[in-house]
Amino acid sequence: MSEPLWLIPLFFFAIATGFYLGRREGKRRQRRRMESLSQEYVAGLNFLLNEEPDKAVEALLNSLEVSDQTLETHLSMARLFRKRGEFDRATLIHSHLLEQGELPRPTQEQIQLELAEDYLAGGLFDRAEEVLLEMLDQDCEKREQVIRQLTHLYEQERDWTSAISMGEQLIKSDPKMGPILAHYCCEEADGQIARGELAPARRMLRRALGFDKQCVRASVVQGRLEMREEQWADAIDAFKRIWQQDKAFFDEVLDELRQCYQRLEKEEDFIRLLADFSAEEPSTARVLLLSEQLRERYGDREAADFIADYMKANPSVRGLHRIIDMNLQLSAQGEAREHLGMLKELTERLTSDKTVYQCRRCGFQTPLLQWRCPSCRRWGTIKPRSEGGSKS
Repeated sequence: MSEPLWLIPLFFFAIATGFYLGRREGKRRQRRRMESLSQEYVAGLNFLLNEEPDKAVEALLNSLEVSDQTLETHLSMARLFRKRGEFDRATLIHSHLLEQGELPRPTQEQIQLELAEDYLAGGLFDRAEEVLLEMLDQDCEKREQVIRQLTHLYEQERDWTSAISMGEQLIKSDPKMGPILAHYCCEEADGQIARGELAPARRMLRRALGFDKQCVRASVVQGRLEMREEQWADAIDAFKRIWQQDKAFFDEVLDELRQCYQRLEKEEDFIRLLADFSAEEPSTARVLLLSEQLRERYGDREAADFIADYMKANPSVRGLHRIIDMNLQLSAQGEAREHLGMLKELTERLTSDKTVYQCRRCGFQTPLLQWRCPSCRRWGTIKPRSEGGSKS
């Protein structure tokens, strides 16, 4: 039997009434939640203003339900704590976010990266490594970012073998990693040489030049290694390579080159080398060393005339100092000798007070050659200053 027709409008009326009442009750619940949210949020801000960050973090985490709309608020708050050096509170926020299982995978990976950054900033390298390696095991979408962080982590730990292994995976997408990896290889080679592991050190230096054929540091370390083993010809080849890699560094190994040629009794070859390179690109340091070689072979007057001719075209404080010194030794007498002595003292002060090396990126200056800038933390950016600077 069919239902009475008068029940049909009643049925729809009941549905409409239920919908209305349910919606009104939903609005009430939402309003109560918003009131509670507002109270906890304000409480959290008050805790922050009163410098009670632990209570502030707890209140703000309770007040902000994790969603697409509030996620960035959580992350920004954590970054603020990390920037302030409050790594434990940044870690607390990121750990809280990771407990929300319903977040999309890319979001979870971003939070994991932030958490690893917290641990790195706080010096908890083991925990950072654990987070990052777990991400790699999960075949994460942000693989390149994870590898970069691991490379940075191993660099900080001075685990050069692991840093090379990780960084090598980035070369295809980022060729700029090559020169950095070359420095990692040189760091590892330095350690091997200190331990007497010379054959592995040679292989590591070849690997450095494979990553970056312009790596001056690899040539310097190799040349000194060959000198240690009295392989003078091999040392000369390594040092001469620097001229093709970066001429600005060549003068750094002049004394060592001279020693190698002397051990082989090939001083004439060294003089020709200095003359050829000085003709191609003049340098006060090379010309002064060449003048010493001329002095030893042909006497003071020949050397003094050679420097004087060079100084006419390339005046420098160091060159002037050498001319004064030679004239003092040659013939100066009486008042002239006294004046020359005063000039020599002045030029000595001028040459000794100046900084020799400078970072090309941040301008940091240092009296010692360093392969990584202590200021901007960049590899291979510190170079000898130009001829117009302190090396003049």
